[in-house]
Amino acid sequence: MIKIKIYKNNFNAIRFLIASIVLISLISFSQALGVTPGLKTINFEPNLNKQFDFSIVNTEKKDMNIIVYVQGELNQSIYLSENSFFMSAGEELKQLTYEARLPSDLTPGNHGADIVVLQLPDKSQSGEAFVGTALAVISKVNVVVPYPGKYVDADLNINNANEAGEVTIVVPVTSRGNLDIVSLRANIDIYNSLLEKITTINTEERSLASSERAELVANWISNSPPGVYNAIVTVIYDGETVKLEKQFNVGQNDLELQEINVRDFSLGEIAKFEMLVENKWGEVIKGAYAQTQVFDNDGKVMADFKSPTYDVPALTKNVLTSYWDTGGVSVGTYDASIFIRYGEKSSQKDFQFKVSENALDIIGLGYVISSSSTKPGGSSSFTIILIVIVIVLVLLNITWFLMLRKRIKKN
Repeated sequence: MIKIKIYKNNFNAIRFLIASIVLISLISFSQALGVTPGLKTINFEPNLNKQFDFSIVNTEKKDMNIIVYVQGELNQSIYLSENSFFMSAGEELKQLTYEARLPSDLTPGNHGADIVVLQLPDKSQSGEAFVGTALAVISKVNVVVPYPGKYVDADLNINNANEAGEVTIVVPVTSRGNLDIVSLRANIDIYNSLLEKITTINTEERSLASSERAELVANWISNSPPGVYNAIVTVIYDGETVKLEKQFNVGQNDLELQEINVRDFSLGEIAKFEMLVENKWGEVIKGAYAQTQVFDNDGKVMADFKSPTYDVPALTKNVLTSYWDTGGVSVGTYDASIFIRYGEKSSQKDFQFKVSENALDIIGLGYVISSSSTKPGGSSSFTIILIVIVIVLVLLNITWFLMLRKRIKKN
């Protein structure tokens, strides 16, 4: 007999595992059921009693049993028109209502409840048990209670620089107070990675009514080098302030492959690849390396080799060196892909390697990008030797001809 002991920690681990499996199942299959709208925002009014609509969507057009219930802080303030029903395969949409009965008082800020729509698993053929996974979707109800006086919620969105170097800074602002705002604007300070202030810009000034939303927009034309920058935004409204901060990029942190050189190539030996890359970013790119894949005539990878990792300084060029053992490789033309990898980024370029006994030409887009230099003792050395031999023979023939001519004259 085998005794099994389940300790508290193990039991918690098992419960966590089961919960994870259920969560994955919900994520994987929740597309079978939908609800709209996903979010309803209600501006608070004391003792508000109002009805709202929402719809349940049978996206897979199948028979299903549905249960609807409310959870969350305001679950006692939301009353559903139905709590359970059956949707047939031919019923694509089911419209329901709920009634919001708000209390006389709530603290300033956001309060909410979740309307949970739950699809029950199917029954087994015997009708005695349910099989499958319960699927659930949620429609959120958000009740916004205004703050006394003047108060704003603000966010910060920054679009990275476009080709013209223009950075767009957008500050969405919502008035959450019960009083209108007369003067609203944003002051924006931009810093580089060395915490040096680059410039200061201001948005236009405007007013904002209670519960109204507006966007403060500013544009900055960057003449600074590519890199990471920081925007510190101060939203100023009727003598009050809100501070926001966010990083953004100017340019792209890209490594560009510019040249490929293969020196002293000889088929059957180890070929040295030197790949020149340029860092167009205003900061060092760390852990960069080159990966090369060579394919045979069937499209299968016949060689896969990498360079060591390199740190490429800002706005400079660097050589990534890798080696290919060509033992067993035949003369011919092979498709190849070169990847420049760094961090989570990767760039790919496709080429052809034209391999001969003493040369490797790298061809891309129909033209030769790089031709290898031949090795001493290779075909070029042999050609030189032949030329020397020919010259020597010509000199010997000339000498022999002159000597023969001299003898003829003597006779």
